[in-house]
Amino acid sequence: MRDKNLMVAVIACFAISIVFLLVIIWEIKKSIDHDEKMQKLAVKAQKVDVEDNRDFSIYETIVGEDGREMILIPEGIFTRGSSTGGFDEKPEQEIYLDAFYVDKYEVTVDAYNKFRRAANYAEPEVPFFQGDHEILKVPNHPVVGVSWVDAVNYCKWAGKRLLTEAEWEKAARGTHGLIYPWGNELLDKRVNMSGKGDGFEYLAPVGSFPMGRSVYGVHDMAGNVSEWVEDLYDQFYYKEAQMMNPKGPENKKNRVFRGGSWDARRVDIRTSKRFAATPGRRDSIVGFRCGKSHKDEN
Repeated sequence: MRDKNLMVAVIACFAISIVFLLVIIWEIKKSIDHDEKMQKLAVKAQKVDVEDNRDFSIYETIVGEDGREMILIPEGIFTRGSSTGGFDEKPEQEIYLDAFYVDKYEVTVDAYNKFRRAANYAEPEVPFFQGDHEILKVPNHPVVGVSWVDAVNYCKWAGKRLLTEAEWEKAARGTHGLIYPWGNELLDKRVNMSGKGDGFEYLAPVGSFPMGRSVYGVHDMAGNVSEWVEDLYDQFYYKEAQMMNPKGPENKKNRVFRGGSWDARRVDIRTSKRFAATPGRRDSIVGFRCGKSHKDEN
């Protein structure tokens, strides 16, 4: 009898141990599941879009002679350059500009082809491109394979001009020196840059990233294609430039282009980033948009 009771006690203890072990395993699993859930929520939270509730209707617009919309950038001061960027971006300082208009979008293949047909002008030329060259001919993509001279000729034909470097920067970053056109943080769905994470391996149709507009409502001022501007390039120009309506240095060889491209890294899509090339450069990452002085419309 005693042996039987002992056996029952041993079995009961074993059963209790198993149950206790199963409870521990269950609690561990619950803890792991909870941690995984929290990690997924954290990742999801980081990807939540910041709503774009800016009011772009306050800015006056016109339609240029080429039939493309332009946005008025009001007169006043803005912060140009960067104290933390490249040496040619320094010093950071306030600059005054008269009011001007800027194309809402980069000049497209379709718009450039209208100019070519009207002026019997040469086709764009891209010597080296790792993708299918047909993507460079899509009508609503920004035109590339155009030199600085080509960009100037289009703008003249359209009754416009290239933006000055200072005008380009104000249109891109507003008055408060934003790092990116939309703000000071790199956010999802704002820009077409290096990699496929934004949905495009190469060029994107203009205006594909409306939440990446500048504070004035100008599209694609970061990424997609870089843009020729009027100025000659001098790496030390900011140190000696005039504070009102600067036009760039004189007696230099290279021209400035601004804004990152579809092939650019994070550091190169900053609104203060400067690039330079010979006026004859043609490739797959540089296009342009036009501007116009406000006084020329009055």
